[in-house]
Amino acid sequence: MTRTLRQRLAALTPAERAALTERLHTRSAKPARTLDFSLFYFANAAEDEPRYRFLLDTAALADRLGFTAVWTPERHFHSFGGLYPNPSVLSAALAMATERVRIRAGSLVLPLHHPIRVCEDWSVIDNLSGGRVGLSFATGWHGTDFALAPDHYEDRRERTWDAIDVVRKLWRGETVDFPGPGGTTVTPTPFPRPVQPELPVWVTASGNPDSFTKAGELGANVLSALIGQSPEHLAANIARYRAARAAHGHDPDAGTVTVMLHAYLDRDATAARDLCAAPLREYLRGYLEQQRDMVGDQDPEVDVEARLDFAYEMYSTQTALIGSPDTVRPLLARLGDAGVDEIACLVDFGVPLDRAVESIHLLAGVKDGQTATTAPVTTAPLGIDQDRMRRLELANPAGPANYVTTGLRIRGPLRADALDDALRFVGGRHEALRTTFDTRDGVPLQRIGTDFAVRLERFDVTDVPPGERVRAARELRTEFARRPFPDDRPAVRVALIRLAEDDHQLAVVKHHMITDWVSFTVFLRELFGAYRDLVLGRAPDLPPAVPYRAFAERERERLRGGKLDDQLDHWVEQLAGAPDPVTLPMAVERPAKQTFEGERAWMLFSHETTAKLNAVSRAERVTPFMTAYTALVACLGHVTGESDLVLGSPTANRDWAPENLLGLLLRPMPLRTRLRPEQTFRSALADVRAVTSAALANAEVPYQALVDRLAPERDLDWLPLFKLRYLFLRWDEPVAISGLTLSPLDTDPRTSLYDGTVSLWDDAHGMFGRIEYNSDLFARDTVVSTIETFATMLDAAVTDPDLRVGDLPTSGSRRFHVDQDELEVRLGDQRPRS
Repeated sequence: MTRTLRQRLAALTPAERAALTERLHTRSAKPARTLDFSLFYFANAAEDEPRYRFLLDTAALADRLGFTAVWTPERHFHSFGGLYPNPSVLSAALAMATERVRIRAGSLVLPLHHPIRVCEDWSVIDNLSGGRVGLSFATGWHGTDFALAPDHYEDRRERTWDAIDVVRKLWRGETVDFPGPGGTTVTPTPFPRPVQPELPVWVTASGNPDSFTKAGELGANVLSALIGQSPEHLAANIARYRAARAAHGHDPDAGTVTVMLHAYLDRDATAARDLCAAPLREYLRGYLEQQRDMVGDQDPEVDVEARLDFAYEMYSTQTALIGSPDTVRPLLARLGDAGVDEIACLVDFGVPLDRAVESIHLLAGVKDGQTATTAPVTTAPLGIDQDRMRRLELANPAGPANYVTTGLRIRGPLRADALDDALRFVGGRHEALRTTFDTRDGVPLQRIGTDFAVRLERFDVTDVPPGERVRAARELRTEFARRPFPDDRPAVRVALIRLAEDDHQLAVVKHHMITDWVSFTVFLRELFGAYRDLVLGRAPDLPPAVPYRAFAERERERLRGGKLDDQLDHWVEQLAGAPDPVTLPMAVERPAKQTFEGERAWMLFSHETTAKLNAVSRAERVTPFMTAYTALVACLGHVTGESDLVLGSPTANRDWAPENLLGLLLRPMPLRTRLRPEQTFRSALADVRAVTSAALANAEVPYQALVDRLAPERDLDWLPLFKLRYLFLRWDEPVAISGLTLSPLDTDPRTSLYDGTVSLWDDAHGMFGRIEYNSDLFARDTVVSTIETFATMLDAAVTDPDLRVGDLPTSGSRRFHVDQDELEVRLGDQRPRS
């Protein structure tokens, strides 16, 4: 008997279900939106010729090549756009130089003009052009411009909205009363009558949501740009615009959304970026100077060059048509998906004019061939920490040990489809999530794709008895974390495991080359922020993302010219004569080839011990990190018999990074500590404070620079300056979002990149931690014994910090080691904060 569809679906394995979901996503994808193309002019230059000849010649070229329109702005008293003080003058010339292309003002600053004069001037141009004009009205930005109408500045927005209605009425031939001389009222009739019975009107909206909403209320079109807003912000604003049109009786699909983009194409994408680097950077400098003129002097400490570096990298790689015809297509597809109808290509931003003409021909090819489906990539040098990690992994592959895994338990009515859409949204924002790695001529490099092809993988354990589902899901997460990444695909994957209708687990796995723990926080925050917006039926609205390669280049620049020599000298002095890195007593000889198999052993502290630790830390003006670390060093001194110990601890390295930057920034930092048995724990805290404070003050030096200086004859090893690592982190409390409760969830990949990592977490219910250790090197009994020694010494030290280090007890009646089931019971009792 033929099985029903439901039975056949139920019989699929999790992998088969995931593959089927992927195929359905592919089949249901919407066809690419066809966009209109126009040319836009806004040169940042003071000279006139040959720019005006270029304007006339390229407008005629656009006419022949089938572009939709040419746009000229209004700008006064500044080289940034100052070649275009009156779009009506230039548009009259353009009307005589062209036959078919539309002629538009982008933008006319309406509060500077009388509505009657606007109607008269543009009616003439409408006649000259045979009915091809359109106007985008702006409220104005610069106080200096209002030297032409000083009384119109303060209420310029209200004047603009009122005047749009007046211009439209005059254009239609309706009567409008105006104040006349001597307190009279006049009703003028503008001439000539325009060719078009209705004036095509745009509202210029640079990113302010209110302007998009107002354009929708007026039933106007929209002219916008991607300077100052991301494609995701634009999508959210377009949604507002369409909603406002519908709410005020206008066809929501009828309005045109035009977006201005800097545009330069070459058949070689790298050549295009190289050519545009200097002119676009200077163009952005003019933009920033213009913004400073608007808001007043900025903080003199602001690093303008740094702002330009980040602005150029972000804008040129994410929100401009700079590259080859193939490499710009994905951005066009994103804009089409966001609801854009027309691309206004800004072509005179400083590139050589003859090359700009060649670029227009290539733009015409893109315009006429928008159905192409290529998957281009951009290459870039590795970041400093990526470079060392890549070289080591090529020589000594760590596989899953070099993956970073996190997870969440999700309780509540989850919409998996919205979570999948949110994943694609976040993946589209961050280059790191679309990056693979390669080597060219022996040099490692990043290969940054334009498409985020990762989809949410789905698993289901509801066929397992309820009491066994948590264990089953845990095993699934472990297998998921250990699965190798293919070399030709981005090293990120996300799985959703269903335990019940309202109980799910999320596992996220990324290669360490593209992430660190802070980046994981950024990713999850954005993922569920986008999920919330999608569930509410609105486009996700997040700040623009900064490309990781922009940060990496800025970081390399900071290292040039010996800028960090003083910091390097600190480390040379601090680590001079240091012994071999400390490790736990090994059960076997260290093999010649590094192994990365690992296990975890857990520890749990009472709320009382945690409270004492925090109280002692406050009293001694140290951090809980330092207090626990001091006890750990005392423990390792007891276990190993060594008094001079070097451990590693990572630093976030984010002092110079944007808050939402996603990538590998984590930097290993060696800590050398020498405790004396006769000193009190309180005295030891002061020593540790000095060591860690000095380390943090000199933490910018790349780890590779330390290795090259201090261990040049090293064997190829992951971390030749230390073998054990220590972390003290915050365990996030559960949070409520969109009807869901999200709780952190640990996943054990059964690997260890180091000999051992001691991790501690502090939360509102007490401190807990673990030792992740190389199971090929150490016996579990040794690790568990170390946990009990460390926890006993820490408990005694925070109870009486005046105990001598050598007198701290190493054993007691209290048990600190717990298995994972015991730990998860404790963590599972937590509730979301309100």
